[in-house]
Amino acid sequence: MASTKTHRELDAEARFKSYKDALIRIYGRGPLDSEQIDQFGKEAFGEGWRGVSGQEKVKTPMKARYRIVNTSKTANSLGVHWMALYVTSAGRTYTYDSFARSGVKMLSELAGRRKNGGSKTPFKDSDRKDAEQRGASAVCGHLSLAWLLVVRDLGVRSAILI
Repeated sequence: MASTKTHRELDAEARFKSYKDALIRIYGRGPLDSEQIDQFGKEAFGEGWRGVSGQEKVKTPMKARYRIVNTSKTANSLGVHWMALYVTSAGRTYTYDSFARSGVKMLSELAGRRKNGGSKTPFKDSDRKDAEQRGASAVCGHLSLAWLLVVRDLGVRSAILI
């Protein structure tokens, strides 16, 4: 059966896989902590990096560009899962979850405080038809950074196809 993926999607997925593989080689397959993610983000995104935090610490309205958010709902809870957020200059927020889940559900505390550039929904999710992470693997930080690198290189319209 022929692939129904567009050239744009295939390019985005190939770049994503290349970044994912490189990040796993650098950091291993264990979970990334906030310091590792923040250091990488500063180097990779420069002035566009907005940091890493739990969703309860994200100020709204969010400033444009790149960030990684933990799905934990309170400052005292253990880290749960990393997700990528990209905010456009118009205030539209795009989310990436490596398990292909809804950004509104995973970041419900943040979504409740967020308006999305005039949109009815607080977030626009990346492709939810195919997850890049399964089971008990601990590479959500790696995958979230890889997705943001694709946004940086190819644009968010390509990255949301991943």
